[in-house]
Amino acid sequence: MRSRYTAFTQKNWEYLVLTSHPEEKKEMARLGPDLIEEDVVWKRLEITGTRAGGQADSEGQVDFVAYYTREDAEQTLRESSRFYKVNGRWVYSRKDSTLPPVPSSPQKRPKTFVRDEAKVGRNDPCPCGSGKKHKKCCG
Repeated sequence: MRSRYTAFTQKNWEYLVLTSHPEEKKEMARLGPDLIEEDVVWKRLEITGTRAGGQADSEGQVDFVAYYTREDAEQTLRESSRFYKVNGRWVYSRKDSTLPPVPSSPQKRPKTFVRDEAKVGRNDPCPCGSGKKHKKCCG
């Protein structure tokens, strides 16, 4: 997984084809350099989860977020990549991997609401002046 990310950062499409599943190599070779986008600058890779993929396993899955910039805009790519062990080597399966939908721009945190006055409690006298508890009057 990390070696494929490095191949993307170095724009090494031959390695991406080489580490693809045998059934998908022809398609990957046909795509060739189109796999690499010239205006993308990869920033970092964050592995968010793994399933199987140990030494004794024949398949595994890696969930990740890759951070990059394109045209000076920060963006992310989230994927759940599927890998299979073929002849003792791990290969990537494009058809079995999924790209969950994500917003194209980073999510902004909502601003914290700040009150000008103290909050009226449910059992406090109602601010309307009725003399009743707030919860029985305007609350």
